[in-house]
Amino acid sequence: MMDLSDSLTSLDDLAKKIQIEEITPAEGLVSILKRRGSLDGTEILPVTVKRETKRRVRFQEPEDTLDQDEEGGGSCLLLVLLCIATVFISVGGTALYCTFGDVDSNVCTDFAKNMDFYFTQIQQGIEELRHWLSPGS
Repeated sequence: MMDLSDSLTSLDDLAKKIQIEEITPAEGLVSILKRRGSLDGTEILPVTVKRETKRRVRFQEPEDTLDQDEEGGGSCLLLVLLCIATVFISVGGTALYCTFGDVDSNVCTDFAKNMDFYFTQIQQGIEELRHWLSPGS
Protein backbone atom coordinates (compact mmCIF):
# COMPACT_ATOMS: atom_id res chain seq x y z
CA MET A 1 0.00 0.00 0.00
CA MET A 2 1.05 3.56 -0.66
CA ASP A 3 1.26 5.91 2.27
CA LEU A 4 0.82 9.69 2.28
CA SER A 5 4.49 10.57 1.66
CA ASP A 6 4.65 8.33 -1.45
CA SER A 7 1.54 9.92 -2.93
CA LEU A 8 2.92 13.42 -2.31
CA THR A 9 6.17 12.50 -4.01
CA SER A 10 4.40 11.09 -7.01
CA LEU A 11 2.26 14.24 -7.22
CA ASP A 12 5.41 16.36 -7.15
CA ASP A 13 6.89 14.27 -9.95
CA LEU A 14 3.74 14.70 -11.99
CA ALA A 15 3.74 18.45 -11.38
CA LYS A 16 7.32 18.70 -12.72
CA LYS A 17 6.23 17.09 -15.99
CA ILE A 18 3.65 19.80 -16.70
CA GLN A 19 4.87 22.22 -19.34
CA ILE A 20 3.34 25.66 -19.60
CA GLU A 21 3.29 27.36 -22.96
CA GLU A 22 2.87 31.08 -23.28
CA ILE A 23 0.15 32.04 -25.70
CA THR A 24 0.51 35.40 -27.39
CA PRO A 25 -2.64 37.23 -28.42
CA ALA A 26 -3.50 37.44 -32.08
CA GLU A 27 -2.54 40.56 -33.99
CA GLY A 28 -5.09 43.31 -33.95
CA LEU A 29 -6.81 42.16 -30.76
CA VAL A 30 -6.50 44.54 -27.84
CA SER A 31 -7.13 43.50 -24.27
CA ILE A 32 -9.58 45.72 -22.46
CA LEU A 33 -8.49 44.38 -19.09
CA LYS A 34 -4.88 45.52 -18.89
CA ARG A 35 -2.42 47.27 -21.16
CA ARG A 36 0.60 45.38 -22.46
CA GLY A 37 3.57 46.35 -24.49
CA SER A 38 3.45 45.69 -28.20
CA LEU A 39 4.88 42.49 -29.65
CA ASP A 40 8.05 44.14 -30.95
CA GLY A 41 8.93 45.58 -27.53
CA THR A 42 7.96 49.21 -28.03
CA GLU A 43 5.62 50.73 -25.52
CA ILE A 44 2.06 51.53 -26.57
CA LEU A 45 1.08 55.02 -25.57
CA PRO A 46 -2.18 55.25 -23.70
CA VAL A 47 -5.01 56.81 -25.64
CA THR A 48 -6.71 59.68 -23.92
CA VAL A 49 -10.47 59.45 -23.93
CA LYS A 50 -12.60 62.49 -23.35
CA ARG A 51 -15.43 61.81 -21.00
CA GLU A 52 -18.39 64.01 -20.40
CA THR A 53 -18.81 64.96 -16.79
CA LYS A 54 -22.57 65.24 -17.00
CA ARG A 55 -24.80 62.43 -18.08
CA ARG A 56 -28.52 62.70 -18.51
CA VAL A 57 -30.80 59.73 -18.18
CA ARG A 58 -34.40 60.20 -19.13
CA PHE A 59 -37.07 57.70 -18.31
CA GLN A 60 -40.26 57.80 -20.27
CA GLU A 61 -43.30 55.57 -19.84
CA PRO A 62 -44.71 54.08 -23.00
CA GLU A 63 -47.95 55.72 -24.02
CA ASP A 64 -49.72 52.60 -25.21
CA THR A 65 -49.81 50.75 -21.90
CA LEU A 66 -52.57 48.22 -21.37
CA ASP A 67 -54.78 48.48 -18.34
CA GLN A 68 -55.00 45.25 -16.38
CA ASP A 69 -58.69 45.75 -15.63
CA GLU A 70 -59.58 46.12 -19.30
CA GLU A 71 -57.69 43.02 -20.38
CA GLY A 72 -58.68 40.88 -17.38
CA GLY A 73 -62.42 41.19 -18.00
CA GLY A 74 -62.45 38.90 -21.02
CA SER A 75 -60.41 36.20 -19.35
CA CYS A 76 -62.58 36.30 -16.23
CA LEU A 77 -65.72 35.90 -18.32
CA LEU A 78 -64.11 33.02 -20.21
CA LEU A 79 -63.17 31.33 -16.92
CA VAL A 80 -66.75 31.60 -15.62
CA LEU A 81 -68.15 30.23 -18.89
CA LEU A 82 -65.72 27.31 -18.80
CA CYS A 83 -66.72 26.50 -15.21
CA ILE A 84 -70.41 26.55 -16.11
CA ALA A 85 -69.79 24.39 -19.19
CA THR A 86 -67.84 21.89 -17.07
CA VAL A 87 -70.68 21.63 -14.56
CA PHE A 88 -73.27 21.11 -17.32
CA ILE A 89 -71.16 18.46 -19.05
CA SER A 90 -70.59 16.64 -15.76
CA VAL A 91 -74.25 16.72 -14.71
CA GLY A 92 -75.41 15.86 -18.23
CA GLY A 93 -73.02 12.93 -18.51
CA THR A 94 -74.09 11.54 -15.15
CA ALA A 95 -77.76 11.96 -16.08
CA LEU A 96 -77.21 10.11 -19.38
CA TYR A 97 -75.39 7.31 -17.57
CA CYS A 98 -78.19 6.95 -15.04
CA THR A 99 -80.85 7.07 -17.77
CA PHE A 100 -79.33 4.48 -20.11
CA GLY A 101 -76.92 2.65 -17.80
CA ASP A 102 -77.12 1.05 -14.36
CA VAL A 103 -79.93 2.84 -12.53
CA ASP A 104 -79.31 0.96 -9.26
CA SER A 105 -75.64 1.89 -8.95
CA ASN A 106 -74.35 3.99 -6.03
CA VAL A 107 -73.48 6.82 -8.42
CA CYS A 108 -77.04 7.05 -9.71
CA THR A 109 -78.68 6.88 -6.27
CA ASP A 110 -76.37 9.62 -4.93
CA PHE A 111 -76.95 11.66 -8.08
CA ALA A 112 -80.73 11.34 -7.71
CA LYS A 113 -80.60 12.41 -4.05
CA ASN A 114 -78.38 15.40 -4.87
CA MET A 115 -80.56 16.45 -7.81
CA ASP A 116 -83.68 16.27 -5.62
CA PHE A 117 -81.99 18.38 -2.94
CA TYR A 118 -80.70 21.07 -5.33
CA PHE A 119 -83.93 21.12 -7.36
CA THR A 120 -86.01 21.75 -4.20
CA GLN A 121 -83.54 24.47 -3.11
CA ILE A 122 -83.92 26.20 -6.47
CA GLN A 123 -87.73 25.92 -6.31
CA GLN A 124 -87.76 27.43 -2.82
CA GLY A 125 -85.52 30.29 -3.96
CA ILE A 126 -87.80 31.03 -6.91
CA GLU A 127 -90.84 31.03 -4.61
CA GLU A 128 -89.13 33.48 -2.23
CA LEU A 129 -88.27 35.76 -5.15
CA ARG A 130 -91.90 35.67 -6.30
CA HIS A 131 -93.01 36.53 -2.79
CA TRP A 132 -90.66 39.52 -2.56
CA LEU A 133 -91.32 40.74 -6.10
CA SER A 134 -95.08 40.22 -6.24
CA PRO A 135 -97.08 43.49 -6.08
CA GLY A 136 -99.67 42.14 -3.61
CA SER A 137 -97.32 41.52 -0.67
